Amino acid sequence: MHNTKSLEEYVSDIQQKIQTKNYSGALNSINEALKTYPSNPKLYINGGNIYKYFGDLVSAEKYFSLALSYHKSKEAYNNLSVIFLEQNLVSKAIEYARYAVNLDQTYIDGNYNLGLALEREGNYDEALLYAKKVSSLDENNCRAWVLLYRICQNICNWDSIDELKLKLDKFIGDGIEHPFLNISRDDSEANNYKIAKAWGGKGNLKEPDVKINKLISSSDKIRLGYICGEMKNHPTYHLIKNLFKHHNSDMFDIFIFSYDHDKECFDNLKNEKYEIIDINNCDDEESIKKICDFNLDILIDLSILISNNKQRIIKSRPAKKIISYLGYPGTSGLSCYDYIITDKIVTPELQQKYYTEKFLYLSKSYQVNDGVKPTIKNAKKSDFDLPDKSILLGSFNQAFKITQDVFNVWLKILSSIPHSYLWILEDNRFAKDNLINYVKKSGLDAQKLIFAPRVSRQLHLERISLCNVALDTTIYNGHTTTIDLIQSLVPVVTLEGNHFASRVSSSLLKSLGLDELVTKNLDDYQKKVIQVCTDESYAKIIKDKLLDETISSNLFDLEYFTKDLEMKLLSIFKN
Repeated sequence: MHNTKSLEEYVSDIQQKIQTKNYSGALNSINEALKTYPSNPKLYINGGNIYKYFGDLVSAEKYFSLALSYHKSKEAYNNLSVIFLEQNLVSKAIEYARYAVNLDQTYIDGNYNLGLALEREGNYDEALLYAKKVSSLDENNCRAWVLLYRICQNICNWDSIDELKLKLDKFIGDGIEHPFLNISRDDSEANNYKIAKAWGGKGNLKEPDVKINKLISSSDKIRLGYICGEMKNHPTYHLIKNLFKHHNSDMFDIFIFSYDHDKECFDNLKNEKYEIIDINNCDDEESIKKICDFNLDILIDLSILISNNKQRIIKSRPAKKIISYLGYPGTSGLSCYDYIITDKIVTPELQQKYYTEKFLYLSKSYQVNDGVKPTIKNAKKSDFDLPDKSILLGSFNQAFKITQDVFNVWLKILSSIPHSYLWILEDNRFAKDNLINYVKKSGLDAQKLIFAPRVSRQLHLERISLCNVALDTTIYNGHTTTIDLIQSLVPVVTLEGNHFASRVSSSLLKSLGLDELVTKNLDDYQKKVIQVCTDESYAKIIKDKLLDETISSNLFDLEYFTKDLEMKLLSIFKN
C-alpha cells in the first residue's frame, strides 16, 4: 500500500533538516514532496533558497519562477530579484523587486532589495528613498543603515553620515556590515578585523558542497594559479595585466582562471608563457573541479571580498596554499587564506594580530603596476578646457573615498592659494551636485571646482599630468590612481593612516624615497600641499626627484618585482 505523507509532514521534515543544516537532505525532501504536491509555491521557494545557498543560481531561478507560476507572491518576486542582482542583471533585479513592493508597499525585504538594486544601477536618489523607507518601517534595521551609509558615502552627502556611523559602530561584530564598507569608513585595524571575522563567520559565505581529490604533484616546477574577476576596464586589470608574462617559466607553470571578464581584455592576456582558463560560465562546483584538475601548489586570489568574488571556491581550498593579493586591502577574516601579499608600510608587523592571513612581505611596495616607465607628457591645459594661468589641485579618486574632514582641508587650501582650482573626478552626478552645494555653503566660489569627466585611460593619463599637486584621500588612499599620478610625474601628498587602505600611497611614495610627501595629520597635509604649490624652488626639487626616482628605482621594474614575488612564493612552497 502506498503511504503518502501529508504536506504538513513534509514541511516539518524540511524545516528540521534546514535547522540542522542538512541542506542536501532538505532539498531531497522538497523534491520528493513536489511529486505529490507539484503546485505548492512554498516548496519551490524553499528549494530555490537551498539552490542559492549551494551557489546554483540557474536552478534557484528555475524554482522561484515555478513558484511564481502557481502564485504571484512577493517572496518569489523578491528572491528572483536577488538572483538577478547576483548575476549582475541589474535591470531585471529592479523590475522584480518593484513587482514585490507593488504587492506589498510595507514589505521590508522587497524595499531593501529594490534600494540595493537601484544603488547598483547608480540611481542613488531613488535608492536613498527606499533605504530610508526600510529604516522608517523598521527603525532598528541594520541592513538599512548600511545601505544608507554606503549611498551617502557614494554621493558625498555628509548630513547624517556621522549619525549613521555611530549606529553602525554599535553593531561591529554582528556580521551585518560588509568588510569593504568598514575599511572605507574606519581606519581601525581592530574594528576591520572584527567586521571581517563576523562577515565570514555568520554564514554570509557558504561552504561548497563538493568533494575534492587532490593529487601529489610530479612536476619539478611550482604550479601557480591566479583567479580573478576583473579582467576588464578595472583597476586590478590595469595593475596586473603585464605581470604574468614576467614569471620564470623554468621555475613556475602559470595558470590564470578568469571570470566576469570582457572579451578584449581576456584576449589581450593570452600568451604562450602561461595558460588562461575561462570559468565565466561555470558554477562554483564546476569551477572547483576544473581548478583542482590543474593540481596547483599555490593559488593567488585577486578578487577577495569585492562584489564578484568567488569565495566559495576559495573555501574549498583547491590548492595547497591560498594567497590573498591586491583586490582587497585588508584581512578577509577567513581561515582559508594562508597568506596575504603585503609590505611593511601598509601592514607593520604589529598588525599581524588583526589578520587571519600570515604576512608575506615583499621587499618594496606590495603594489604591482603595469611596468610602464614614466614619461614627460606634452598635454596642454587648453586641450581640456582648463584655465590657462591656474594652479590645479587634482583628486581623481572615486567619490566614496572623499570624507568631509579632508574636503574641508581642500577648501582651506583653495582659499590660501591664488588662482587655484580643485580638479576632481566626476564620479556621479549626485556627488557632483552635493560637492558644488557644499562649496557654495562654505562661502567659496563654486567655479573653483572643476569636474573631470570619465575618459579613456590613455587620455586620462595625459590630462592628470597637468596637475601641480595631487590631493590624496585619507581613510581610503588612491591605489591605481596614485600609481597613475606617479607615472605622470605628479607629486602626491598623502596622510599616512592606521590601516592598510590608508597607507597604500605611503608605501608607494616611500619606495621612491619621497617620504617628505607623506604627512601624519591634516594640518601638516595642508601645509605640505601649500608648500608644493607656492614655493617654486621646492616644487622643482620635488618634481626633479620624482622624475629621477621613478626612472632609476625599481618601482616600475616588473622583472625585479616578479623575481621578488617568486622568491617569497618559493619560501612558502618549501615550508
